[in-house]
Amino acid sequence: MELSRPFSAAKAVFFDYDNTLVDFQSSSIKALDKVSAEIRDYLIDEAKEDISLSKIKQVVFDTSNKLDEEGVVDRNTWWSSSLDALGIKGVDRSQFYDWTNLYWSIASQSEPFPDALQFLDYLVNKRYVIGMITNSDGEGGNKKKRISKFPLYNVFNVVIIGGEDGIKPKPNIDPFIIACEKASLSPDKCVMIGDDPVKDCLASKKAGYNAILVDRSNKVKFPELYADFVTYKLVDLEELL
Repeated sequence: MELSRPFSAAKAVFFDYDNTLVDFQSSSIKALDKVSAEIRDYLIDEAKEDISLSKIKQVVFDTSNKLDEEGVVDRNTWWSSSLDALGIKGVDRSQFYDWTNLYWSIASQSEPFPDALQFLDYLVNKRYVIGMITNSDGEGGNKKKRISKFPLYNVFNVVIIGGEDGIKPKPNIDPFIIACEKASLSPDKCVMIGDDPVKDCLASKKAGYNAILVDRSNKVKFPELYADFVTYKLVDLEELL
């Protein structure tokens, strides 16, 4: 392996989707803001309790972050857990679906990172096998529909959605092993690129991949413990692949 191009042996490059190829965080924040406001209106309309919007937002954001880190992607569970934390009981599950639909109507409008499009073009020209390994959006979401709107979706040779079709979600190693099989390559010929140090990097390394962490906001502490390489933007990887 060349020192100047440490991943020169790679034949396939796999990507996470949210916050790796598209700016999901920004659209998700907007969606959580809107759901928080709807929860407050609901509590007032139902005469359940008058809780300030700032308190509701704090609980919704804290709860969603915690559950997301634990791999709980079902937004209905985010809302029910948030209401539990607020001490609110007796909310019909159909209401959770309304909030989930509202959430995805906003969160699904994620813009691609410009450097992601540029880097994918580079990989196409270099004739890499290009894949995506992402997790399901859970009940009420539609990950297949969402990723199909990505401008360069047609360049992906392999798409694996953990949590669907009997495939366990990341950080389980199953999605990574299945992706290798679909690409007809051994794990040591594959590179995984993602923003999550555990779900994307540690999990893929456990499966035998080389792992690259995309830490756009420089927020991961000791990133070298999780990945073989850390970058702040995808286009910088053109020097390595």
